[in-house]
Amino acid sequence: MPENPDPQVILITGTSSGIGRLAAETLARAGHSVYASMRDPTLRNREVAETLAKIPVRVIDLDVTQTESVRHAVQTVIDEAGRLDVVVNNAGHMSIGIAEAFTEAQVQQQMEVNFLGPVRMCRSVLPHMRQRGKG
Repeated sequence: MPENPDPQVILITGTSSGIGRLAAETLARAGHSVYASMRDPTLRNREVAETLAKIPVRVIDLDVTQTESVRHAVQTVIDEAGRLDVVVNNAGHMSIGIAEAFTEAQVQQQMEVNFLGPVRMCRSVLPHMRQRGKG
């Protein structure tokens, strides 16, 4: 594969499976510097983290439901790569079943991941991107 003339620094949330994992693999193979984030990359997601690291993809711990985790992950990317060009808000949680059967706590958890997670990510990365004038 030819070298990418314009490699981007990309942070993707929710890369332990599905679209997030596939996006991380595809973008890294296209020559971009990819930071694949997931919860527990050294424990429950160790196998997928080790597989992604061989591509190579930089795997980092990130829980989009925790503001400090988001801040730390974004700062890690900026400290290591010097910038952050692209964020893919991919982390998501889907509940399947009868709507009235879910507890309020289950619905709140889904909102934490699917709505507030991307809000936290954007609040964390947008000041950096605005300062650079791109992203």
